[in-house]
Amino acid sequence: MKHFITQGNITNKRVEENIKKNFPNGIDFCYTDPPWGNGNLKYWKTINKKATNFNSDLITQNELEIKIVNLITENVINYAFIIYGVSVANSLIKKFKNNPKVKDVQYYEKKYANNFKNCTICVTLNEAPIIDFSFLKDTKGLQSLKLICEKFKDKYKSVLELFIGIGYYLKVLHKYNFVVVGNELNNARLNKAISKIE
Repeated sequence: MKHFITQGNITNKRVEENIKKNFPNGIDFCYTDPPWGNGNLKYWKTINKKATNFNSDLITQNELEIKIVNLITENVINYAFIIYGVSVANSLIKKFKNNPKVKDVQYYEKKYANNFKNCTICVTLNEAPIIDFSFLKDTKGLQSLKLICEKFKDKYKSVLELFIGIGYYLKVLHKYNFVVVGNELNNARLNKAISKIE
């Protein structure tokens, strides 16, 4: 199965060009786990510099959230699921609610490694029916993604994953035969991700 993944900064225009080229009519849904918090974003900038010797521009949390909302609302047809930090979720939720293409936003806390809490922000877009996603509450790790894949596997074929990382989500989506369109800042991490599906 062929996936369409670019490498580099999420703000680069080639990210959206890749989406439009391969899915000009839009992508079925989005499932992604962006970094959050200005300290975390600075950390990943430093890690990327060490790994690639490329000095990417530092982006603020607010700038990143605006980019995420724009990429999703302009390119995703039905639903988006964003795994995000509980402490900063309201900021992203507000941006989604202010977008006219957003029909509904739901929020459910979930458990992460070492019982650390984050959340799933569930966004219904355009003409998609509103679904009760409360079954995602208190899920752990990849469980929430697997539940979404089970729900959508016979209905949808394409997924937007804006932050591929080392490929945990990519591996699951590939297993369920979804075509993944996405991006990863760090080349070394992207290579690890690709190795998971080869």
